[in-house]
Amino acid sequence: MSNATFEGLFEDRDRLGDIRAEDVGERIARELGLPTGTGFAPPSNDGWAEPERLLESLPEVMQFDLDLMPQSIRPLVKDVAERMQVPRDFPAVAALATLAGVTNRRAMIQPKKNDHTWQVVPNLWGGIVAPPGMLKSPVISCMTQPARAIESEWREVYEKGGKDYRSAVEFQELENAAWKEQYKRAAKSPGNSDRPAKLEAGLTQPVLRRLITSDATFESLHSVLSENPAGLFVIRDELTGWLAGLERQGREQERAFFLEGWNGDAAFTIDRIGRGSVHVPHVCMSMFGGIQPARLRSYLADALLDGPSNDGLIQRFQLIVWPDKPSKLGYIDRLPDNDAIERAAQVYRRIAAIDPANPLRLQFDNEAQTLFEQWLTDLEMRISDDDVSPTMQAHLSKYRSLMPSVALLLALADGASGIVDLHHAQQACDWCEYLETHARRIYSSQGRPQHQAVTLSVRLAKGWKRDEGLFTLREVYRNGWTGLDSPDAARKALSLLEEYGWVRAAKSCGDRSAGRPAEVYIRNPRIEVRHAGQ
Repeated sequence: MSNATFEGLFEDRDRLGDIRAEDVGERIARELGLPTGTGFAPPSNDGWAEPERLLESLPEVMQFDLDLMPQSIRPLVKDVAERMQVPRDFPAVAALATLAGVTNRRAMIQPKKNDHTWQVVPNLWGGIVAPPGMLKSPVISCMTQPARAIESEWREVYEKGGKDYRSAVEFQELENAAWKEQYKRAAKSPGNSDRPAKLEAGLTQPVLRRLITSDATFESLHSVLSENPAGLFVIRDELTGWLAGLERQGREQERAFFLEGWNGDAAFTIDRIGRGSVHVPHVCMSMFGGIQPARLRSYLADALLDGPSNDGLIQRFQLIVWPDKPSKLGYIDRLPDNDAIERAAQVYRRIAAIDPANPLRLQFDNEAQTLFEQWLTDLEMRISDDDVSPTMQAHLSKYRSLMPSVALLLALADGASGIVDLHHAQQACDWCEYLETHARRIYSSQGRPQHQAVTLSVRLAKGWKRDEGLFTLREVYRNGWTGLDSPDAARKALSLLEEYGWVRAAKSCGDRSAGRPAEVYIRNPRIEVRHAGQ
């Protein structure tokens, strides 16, 4: 049987109703030297052991240490983690992201002592990677509540100012009408050169100060940024939906807008007929949200390919964590720590009151500067290391600004206004070390044979090829399943599944002169849904 004929059996069987699975199985079995009978039946359970359950192992990550948090916000992180029974990583990164979102362009840091051309804006992007039901959204809502309260206060001021403004406009309109009548009468009087002076406008329409936004088109976001020079904190309930949306055709300008927004200091202008030109001199956004592991893997499978989508967008999420599930859970019912909430709120209010037109400009003190120089030198050597994957190199390259940004935010939260000391610089270095372990877990989750084997095991456990009992390598990768869309990836996954007793590789069949022999695998008939990997 030629290779083309062999593989064609599977395709013909799907297309033609008069070719039975039994006939296909008989012909394949004869070619493979397998037992045949009057008709094909799936392999019997005889000679097969129970398949071993596949559990995906992820690289280890560092446990979060509360000492990484500033004194003013540490109690809130501890309280939320205990009350909600979630890893401390969840409220910790949400707190740091909120601190970045409140600060944005209200403060900057000059990492190098003499090079004043390098100014870092501490806006940060991040997220929580966890399965559904792990309380990602409630944690984010709780940790951002003090910042939301600030915006609520601003909205109340705006609404009151709007009422006062409208009343003043009505009064001014009446005064202008009276002035016009007086002017007309004076103009009609012969020889009367005394004309009433025109009233000065003197009214400024109030602008709504914004701190947070959750769901906005990039045009409206651009418009809001034009009125809020400090920048915005963008909170997305599901980050991968937003990421996937930027992949769609026609969203190129929107993607460019967000890429510019991560830098925190680039200008962006939108020109529209009817709306004119809207210019933002410094597009600045911090961003945070939740991500499900399966959806993140699906996005990474496409985003990390060598194509236009691999532009470093995903590497900009520096505050992204994927912690282990808590080992001990219990029932806790107590009141929130209001003192901790108020302490955090006071920090956010103090920072939000800084005028972005006159931002704080911080530098390292001498000891912190020495630490930064050593840390940056080590980072540059690691980035240029050939043993580091290109994806991880791109991610680590963003740490050049991450460390000084975190140092600034921690110092600012603890009351600093001009100098970042050694303590906060060391905290920032520890944050980078901690976050790097999570980044490695995230990137390693894509493209690893074990993950691909788990993906295929789930398909098999749900009944794929149960009736036929065997399949070809080509059938696996032609399905286009995430991480299994190439012969090499499918072959590695099947090799691991064979090791765990899920499949057996049958001898290749086909005429080598007609092409590469087909690779055939026999499915373990003992596979049940309970065997599926997680």
